[in-house]
Amino acid sequence: MSSLHGLPAEFEAFIERARVALSGEITAAKNIMAAANAEKSAAQNVVATLQAQTKSAQSQLDEINNELGRASTLAGITREIAAASKKLKALQAETAEAETALAALNKQRAEADTRLVALGLEANRMIAIRTEGEAVMAKLRSQLAQVQIGRQS
Repeated sequence: MSSLHGLPAEFEAFIERARVALSGEITAAKNIMAAANAEKSAAQNVVATLQAQTKSAQSQLDEINNELGRASTLAGITREIAAASKKLKALQAETAEAETALAALNKQRAEADTRLVALGLEANRMIAIRTEGEAVMAKLRSQLAQVQIGRQS
């Protein structure tokens, strides 16, 4: 009979361990999401800066092309155009890298969102298991009380 009395405590301890483990997983997932959001924001700022620099470089290149008609030597103009084109290509490459990093961060965030939802579902499942276990324990207690009443009569 003492083993039946110990079942509720063991069950409660099991549920508490499961709750603590799930709580830790949920907290870790939230921390991953916060870090991913911070990285995403930083990447978006870098992309915006690089896009502004690209626009500026394009404007400079346009100015150089406009001065082409007024310039006195073809050699000087060619060097300026080549330098501006090189700068524009470098900025375009940096922008592409930043956009790739942003896409990776978006993927990480989506994965973290998925994991957070899965952990929430698992927590709900554990709550349902606990509720069912409590109902079984109540039924067992009731049956035990009936058996004890039957022995007393």
